[in-house]
Order: sequence, then structure tokens, then C-alpha cells
Amino acid sequence: MLSRRLLTISLLFALVLSGAATPPKEHFGFTPGDDYKLADFEQVASYFHKLAKESPRIRVEEFGRSAEGRPMLVAFISSEANLKRLAHWKEMNRKMALGLASPEEAERYAREGKAIVWIDSGLHSTEVAPVQHAPRLAYTMVTGETEEIKRIREKVILMQVPVINPDGHQLTAEWYRKNLGTPHELAPLPELYQKYSGHDNNRDYFMMNLPETRAVSRMLFREWYPQIVYNQHQVAPFPARIFIPPYAEPLNPNIAPAVMEGINLIGSVMKERFLREKKPGVISYVNFDGWWNGGLRSAPAFHNMHGILTETAGYVYATPYEVKPSEIPARFQSGIPAREPSIFYPMPWKGGRWALNDAVEYILTADMAILDLAARQPDYFIKKAWLMAREQIEAGEKGGPYAYVVAPEQHDASSAAEMVKRLQMGGVEVQKAAAEFTAGGKQYPAGTWVMKAGQAFRGYLVDLMEPQKYPEIRIGEAGAVKRPYDLAGWTLSMQMGVKVDRVDERFEAALEGAGAVEPAAPVLDHKQNAGFVALSRALKNGGKVYRAGDGAFLAGKPEAARWEVTQPRVALYKPWTANMDAGWTEWVLDTFEVGFTALRNAEVKAGGLRAKYDVIILAQQAVQSILHGQRAGSRTGAGRYGAAEKSQPRPEHAGGIGVGGVEALEEFVRAGGTLVAFDTAAELPMEMMDIGVSGTLRTGGAAGWMCPGSLLRVTVDNTHPLAFGMPAEAIITMTGGQAFEVTLMKEYNQGKREARAVVNYAKQNLLASGWLQGEREAAGRAAMVEAKLGDGRVVLFGFRPQFRGQSFGTFKLLLNAIYLGSSKPI
Repeated sequence: MLSRRLLTISLLFALVLSGAATPPKEHFGFTPGDDYKLADFEQVASYFHKLAKESPRIRVEEFGRSAEGRPMLVAFISSEANLKRLAHWKEMNRKMALGLASPEEAERYAREGKAIVWIDSGLHSTEVAPVQHAPRLAYTMVTGETEEIKRIREKVILMQVPVINPDGHQLTAEWYRKNLGTPHELAPLPELYQKYSGHDNNRDYFMMNLPETRAVSRMLFREWYPQIVYNQHQVAPFPARIFIPPYAEPLNPNIAPAVMEGINLIGSVMKERFLREKKPGVISYVNFDGWWNGGLRSAPAFHNMHGILTETAGYVYATPYEVKPSEIPARFQSGIPAREPSIFYPMPWKGGRWALNDAVEYILTADMAILDLAARQPDYFIKKAWLMAREQIEAGEKGGPYAYVVAPEQHDASSAAEMVKRLQMGGVEVQKAAAEFTAGGKQYPAGTWVMKAGQAFRGYLVDLMEPQKYPEIRIGEAGAVKRPYDLAGWTLSMQMGVKVDRVDERFEAALEGAGAVEPAAPVLDHKQNAGFVALSRALKNGGKVYRAGDGAFLAGKPEAARWEVTQPRVALYKPWTANMDAGWTEWVLDTFEVGFTALRNAEVKAGGLRAKYDVIILAQQAVQSILHGQRAGSRTGAGRYGAAEKSQPRPEHAGGIGVGGVEALEEFVRAGGTLVAFDTAAELPMEMMDIGVSGTLRTGGAAGWMCPGSLLRVTVDNTHPLAFGMPAEAIITMTGGQAFEVTLMKEYNQGKREARAVVNYAKQNLLASGWLQGEREAAGRAAMVEAKLGDGRVVLFGFRPQFRGQSFGTFKLLLNAIYLGSSKPI
């Protein structure tokens, strides 16, 4: 009788602590994960706020705002006692992660501290399962009374971000509801699900261009320093049901080996739990490598954190589908058998029905595996963070490198400040010289920025400052080189055109904290990117600005003036295919305060473009896509497994500019307009306009051209108006790319048909960072060409001068093209 009363009392006590929290189904009217149902951002956010009012085991805070102004929320979930001391655990964790604790403190903190685990959902908004799982995880952690969950609440502080991309998830949920039950149910979004980047929002975690990235990075690398960062996605390699670590080769040498082994340990624990729960289709060691920096799961590894990625199988939105056993391939693309067990795919998925709830259940299993491991070994993870930090500090203090030095005297001082600012956002400690000093045999003035390698996040700093050398991993002696998952090279100083000196030996200098670095107010200086902000503001305020023969900006109207600069009328072609490169172009235009109009297919085809615009920009896009877009009545990529009838594009989003649109663009150029085309989009004017330029790069073959995201050296004709303000030698970011050849005979290459190279690939030593095959195919050839046509011009880029908003060193090539298009010769 007594035991029954005690049981009743304990259950009542648990109920009080959980606050009689509202189950997800009661709040949403359905269980998140149900077929054909998607909870949107507003609904999910309101649920988390409701839980926080109902239970002392969860605290919800806003930690930033999205690009469209929506709140970014984090839920701290732990025991009531732990949440009351949240500031205490935060400070303790900071001292451990930065290596600031003494050895004695480290031992005590490891014994007493709480492991901090970050779990985020919904970065890629069309991968809908993670967000739908978020309310269910929170409810389970708040109300669960199993021994496992109670141990997690006692030993772990869970930082759960239920919707890390609020704008995109709201857009996706509304789009799906609009099309549900129609032939367009599975149609892809016609717009980017992040204002500027779309899918590339997971490529911004060293550049820090997006407000969402900046908010998340502040939480991870400057405030909370979680030991485990779990980033959820939903594109498993078919027919697997989920990808988990270990990652594929290669391993970046700037990731501490113990960190990667810790990631492998977590992956092993996850896999074992999936197998115990009889959940098949778990795969590892394919596709997603350990090389690249810049993603939400990869950047933490350079900060001594265990960055975990899962890619759960999805389909499209919340529509279930069926896979027949006959549709299971014999092998994955990597060559691993898909129908028989193997070391990294021990329990194959045999096919069958797959629904949103199946994906939700898999993600919940991954959650619990990670949280349970952290709860069982909090001391291990806390102490390891301190040990890794101390190891990095001591390695840096030995030198080789000892520090990276950025002197005030730069070709583009504004970009140098932008680089340092971004490094600070990533948790790098930056100091500033209070007086002159000498380092590496060179003298530096007061105001010089110094980033010592002896800091906790040394690996992150070194990785961004040094050239990458992508390792050639082959199958057999003569097999093809394994391509990187994303970029092969990304050295930040090179991309941004900043001079950084590496100093290997210890030196003495009067250094002080740099404070929060911000670029100086923009001035009219044609060598600085920020000079174009000053130019835009001057023109908008009614000022008169001119350019000299060397491109210098001139106020008033001095004798040296060659052009009067006027406000450009810019159109950016935006297809209905959610073009990320167009999004990044929009980011550059907004950042440098260049007004523009989004140019859609119908307006292009209607013609009369010159009366409205001076400049039209075609971001990277295949010619066939520009011409035809998504064809009306055809299925999109989602139309698999018997659902073709549900994947048609909406009529208003079908088609491209067509041949009539090309004719309108040519008419625009001949009437004096400037057409700018990046990378693959340059094929359109080359193939369909009489400009006398052809592409020369051909990919494929054992020795053919291959550049999977690397940094290349170029020479620049900075006497050409399109290259004013550029240094004579520069670095470009290349992903695939093109080289050009002027095919006009000399006697025809003049006047209104003149074609001239502005930028050329270096004749030798072309690769600056990353990996490259077939260097001689491009060496010495044109990388950027101006081709005149009638009264206008076509500006062809064989690369993307605004790549992901990272390549500050080549922004001026685009900005010059824009302002030249509206400048009037004097």
C-alpha cells in the first residue's frame, strides 16, 4: 500500500515538474510527421513558447533575426536545477573550450560540468523532416521519465534550435499546402529558401555573410562552445535511409585527429543504436568528406567540436512514396553493394513504403544516441575540449606559424577589415599593435592586426590563412582522383585579396585586444570595394562623380575626367528555378547599395529592354535552363516512384526566355546596353550572338580540364575600364569554369565588333589553392572578355566574380561593369 502511494506521489511530482506539457498533436491538430501535413515556422515557434510556459525544464530565447526579420529561437532543455544555473555552466564551458582553465580547474569542471549538445533543424528548408521532428524531441525531453531521459536532463544541457532557417521553412510549408492535391504537389520551390543563398546557406560558415550564419556562429564559437554540434539534413544517398559518420576521405590536416576520432566514436554509437532498433539502411563513409571548411557541421570540427551530420532519406515535402525491390540498385555510386551487407552499410534497406514519419523516427533515434552518449560521459567531452584547446595553444606558441600579420597598408583596406571582422565572428582572437614592431625581419606600424597561432581555434585560423593542397586519392595507381564533396581550396585571404604575412618565429610586440573590428566609413577610392558604396551614396544624394583615365573617382568635374558616372539601371535575371548564383549576385548588389530590378522571363521576351535598363546580369546557369526553364507539363526531378503526375511545375513558373528572349537581349546590347554573363551563362551570348568569342575548356578524360572549386592565379589588364582599381595580379575562385578565345580576324576585331581580354589565366603556376587537373588547357588564356556588339557590350566571365559572396578580390570586376554601363564619355 505504501509503495503504491509512493509511486502515485512520484508520478504526481513528475507531472508537476513537466508542467503537464501539451503534446504536439494537441497543439498542431496532427502529429508532426503525419502524411501530407507540415507544421510551419509560426506553429513550431508557438509550440516551443507554450512548452516554456508550461515546464521549468525548458527555456526559450531569441538569439537572432533572419534575413526577412523572423526570430531565431533556441530552446535550452535540461533539469530545472541546471537551467537555474545556466550562466554558471556557460562560463565554465567557455573557460574549458578556450583553454583558460587551470589544470586544477579543468579537473573540477570536468567532474561537475554538464555536457552541452547543440541540435539544429531545418537549415535546408525543403528537407522538411528535421523541423517536424523538433516538437517531438522537445516534448520527449521535457516530459519523459525513463532512466535514460532523466540521466540526459541531469548531465546534459540540450541547445535545440527547432527552425534554424525560419524564412525558408515558412515559405516551404506554405508552398506545399498551396499545391497539395494538385498536379504541382511535388513541384520545386520557384524561389530561394534563404533570401540570398538558398542551399548555400550551409556554405557560409567561415564567410559569415548571412544574418542567420552570424547569429549561429556567435552562439557556437563566441558564447556557448558546445562539445557536440548536430546538424540535421535529409538527402541520403539512395537507397540508404540515413547517412551518419564516419565521413569519407580525405581528412583536413587542420582538424585535430582526436576530434575526428571523437566524431567516428559518436557515429559508431549512433549506428549501434539504429541496428538495435532494427532500423535498416544506415550508411557511412560515403560522399560527405572530412576536408572542407565552411558548413554548419564542418566548421565546428576546426573549433575542436564534434560536428555531426546526418542525411536522412526523404522524398519531397510530406508526401509518402513506395520503392519496389526491383528499383534498388546493385551498388551505390561509391561502388559499395546496395543489396548486401557491408562494413559501412551493415543492414541494407530492401525497399517499401517511406513516409515523413519514418524519417522523423530515424532522426529521433540519432538524437537519443548522441544525447545518451553525452549523458554517460560528460566528463570525457568537457575535459577533451580543454585538452584540445591547450594542445592548439601550445602548438601555436612553438611557431611555424607563430602568427599571421595584416598590415594597415593594403591594396583594398576595406576588404582587409572585412576579412578580420569575419575571422572574429568565427571565434579567432585578433590583437592590434599599439606601437611599431618587427616580425620575420619586417617592420610593421602601429595599428597592425596580429592573429597569433597560439589560440584555442588555431586549426580554424591556419586553415583559412594557408593554401589548401587537396590530396589525390585514387582507386588504384591510375584511377581517377576522388573529387571533393564541396570546394578543394578556399584560402580566405586569397579570395578577399588581402595581404597576410605568415611569421614562423616568435617576436615581441606591444599588442592589445583589437575590439570589434569594423571597416572605416567608405570613401571614394576606386581601389577599395567600399569605394563603390561611397559612389552609390554620392549619386543617390544628387552628387556628381566622374572617373579619370586610370579609373579614379573624382568629385566635381576636373580636367582629368574621362567619364561622368550616373546611377545605373540594373536588371538581374531571376529564373523560376531558384538560382543560388543569382541570389549571391543579389547579395553583392545589396551590400554595395546598387539598386536593381528582378528580371523575369515574360519581361525578357516582351523586349524593349534598353529603354528600361543599362545593365542586365545573367548569373551562372546552363543555357538550356535559361532558354527553357522547367517545361510545362513535364515532371520535375521529384517525379519518381509513380508520382510523375504530381511533379509538374505551375504554369506561371514554366518555361524560360526562349529564342525570342535571346533576340531581345541581343537587341538590348546593340542599342547600347551592357550584358554581363557568369561562367556557364556566358555560353548563351557566345553561341547565340555574333560576338566572335568561343570557349576553349573541355572537361573529362584522364587529362582533361577539371577544377572542382579551387583558387587560381590571373593577370589583370587594369588599364581597361572594366578592371580599374584591380591589382595587376589577382586570385579568382573557379568551379568548373571557362576560358575564352577571340575568333575574329584582326581586321574585323575593331570598332563595334572589338573583343578584348581583360583578365587572363596565369601562364604558369596557375593553381593557388585546392586542386586542378589540365592546367595547360587554361594557362595564358582569357578568363574575362569584353566583346562589343553594336553600341553596347557583352562582358563574359569564365568564373564567378561574386562566388558565394566570398571573392571580395574580384567584386570590382562586376561593379566596374555595372557603372561603366551607365557612364557617359566626356
